[in-house]
Amino acid sequence: MGKLDKIFGDKKTRLWYWLALPVLAALLVWWGAKSLDFDDPWISLPDQVTVLGDKTDLVVRVGDAKSGLRELRVTVRQDDQEKVALNRTFPPGGEPGTEEEIPVTLEAKALGLKEGQGTLTVSVRDSSWRNWFRGRSRVVTKEVLIDLVPVHLTFLSVNHLLHYGGTGLILYHLNKEVKESGVVVDGHLYRGFPNPKGNPGDYLVLFPIPREPAGLQQVELVARPRWGQEVKRQIPLNLTPRRWRLDNMKLSEDFLRRVAASFAVSGDPLQAYLAINRDMRRANHDQLREICRQSHPEPLWDRAFLRFLGKPMARYGDKRTYLYEGKTVDHQVHMGEDLASLERSPVPAANHGVVVWAEPLGIYGQTVILDHGLGVFSMYSHLSQIEVKKGDRVEKGKPLGRTGATGLAGGDHLHFSMLIQGEFVDPREWWDPHWHKDQVQGLLMAQARSAEGTAASSRAPRAKSMGKKLKAQPRKGKERRQ
Repeated sequence: MGKLDKIFGDKKTRLWYWLALPVLAALLVWWGAKSLDFDDPWISLPDQVTVLGDKTDLVVRVGDAKSGLRELRVTVRQDDQEKVALNRTFPPGGEPGTEEEIPVTLEAKALGLKEGQGTLTVSVRDSSWRNWFRGRSRVVTKEVLIDLVPVHLTFLSVNHLLHYGGTGLILYHLNKEVKESGVVVDGHLYRGFPNPKGNPGDYLVLFPIPREPAGLQQVELVARPRWGQEVKRQIPLNLTPRRWRLDNMKLSEDFLRRVAASFAVSGDPLQAYLAINRDMRRANHDQLREICRQSHPEPLWDRAFLRFLGKPMARYGDKRTYLYEGKTVDHQVHMGEDLASLERSPVPAANHGVVVWAEPLGIYGQTVILDHGLGVFSMYSHLSQIEVKKGDRVEKGKPLGRTGATGLAGGDHLHFSMLIQGEFVDPREWWDPHWHKDQVQGLLMAQARSAEGTAASSRAPRAKSMGKKLKAQPRKGKERRQ
C-alpha cells in the first residue's frame, strides 16, 4: 500500500481517481467516435449538367454533418486521361453541419478536352479519422457530352406552292447533331427529321400553314443545341390566300336530345351539345397532338394519297355557324373532308402506314389514325366498325373499317383528315398527284440528286462539276385550284 500511497496519494485522493476514470474514458470514447465519424459527406450536382461547352459554369453543393469537410476535387476524364478542374482544401468553410456552395468553371479547351463523350467526377473527403486518418469520402460521376463546335444552320429550299391551311416543306442542313431543330410557326416548333434522301446533316420538316395567318409572311427555322443559344433563320413564304366556305348548321331539338343521350350528358340538351361541341372538341384536338407526337423517322407513304370514293359534303376549313331556334349559338371550323357513300362502306387506307389509334375518340366517334412517317398522319372517323388494331402495318388501299355515324355525326359518312405533327391540314393537297409530285417528291428528289452528285464528286475529286443547283420549279400550265 505504501507504493500506492506514493503514486495515488491517500484513500480520498484514490477515490477521486477512480471516479474520474470512467468520466475520462467516456470523454475519450465520445471524442474518438466524433473524430472517426460514421456518416459520409454529401454532394449535390445540378441535374442539367449534361453538356460541357467551351466554358461551363456550375455550382457544386457539399457538406458533412459531423466532422466537417477536408477536400473537394472536380475532374473530367476523357480517353483515359483525367483533367483536374478544381482541387480545394478546407478551411475556410467546411464546418460540421454547414452547406458549402462551391462555384466551378470548366474551360474545356484550357483543360485539353475535345469533342465527344467524357466523365465528370466530383469527390469530397471529410475531416474524420476514418480510413487511417484520410477521412470518409463520397464520389459522384456523370457522363457528359463535350460540345465545342458552334452550330451552323443552312437553309436549302422551300416548296413554292403554299396555301393558307396547307402544308409547307423546308429542307435545311446542320453541321452537327443538335437537341432539336425544325420550324417555328405561331410559337410552336414542328421538328425536323434527317432527310433519308440527302447528305449526312441534311434535314427536312413538314409543317402546317395556319388557315388564318393574320399577316404571317415568314417562319423561323431554328436549331437548338444541347447547350448555349439556339440558331435562327427567318424564311420568307409566298402564301396564296384562301376563301373558306360559310356553312349554317340548324340544330333541332330531336338532334340535341340524341347527341346528349349518345354522350351520356344530362341536363339541358342545348347546353350539353355546346359543351360537347366546344370543350370535348378542344380536348380531342389536344389528344390528337399527343397521339401524333411521335412519328416514324422515314416516309412510309408512296406518292399521292387515295381519296375515299364518296360524295363531298362538308369541306376542310368550312366556317360553321350553329343555329338553334333562329339564333346563333356557336361557331366552329370543320377540320376535315366529309365524304358520303353507301351505309357501312369499306374505308381504305389512303396510303402505307402504321396504325397508332384504333378506338373511339370523342366527337369523332370510332376512329383510326395512321402514321405515314415524317410527322404525316391520316385520320378516319365516325366509323361503324374498326378492322385493324394499334401497331398494325397497313398497305395502301387496305380496308381499315366501315363508314358510320358514331360520335358527333348526323348520318353515315367518312370524316377524313390529314395532320402534320398533330395539326390539321388540307387533305386535298395530299390527294392531288400534281401537288405531291411538285411540292414534296420534287424537292426530295432534287435533294437526292444533289446528294448523289456530292458522293460522285467525292469519289472523283479532280473532276469538274457541271451540274447546277436544283430547285423545285412551278409546273407549267394552269395551276390546279385548291
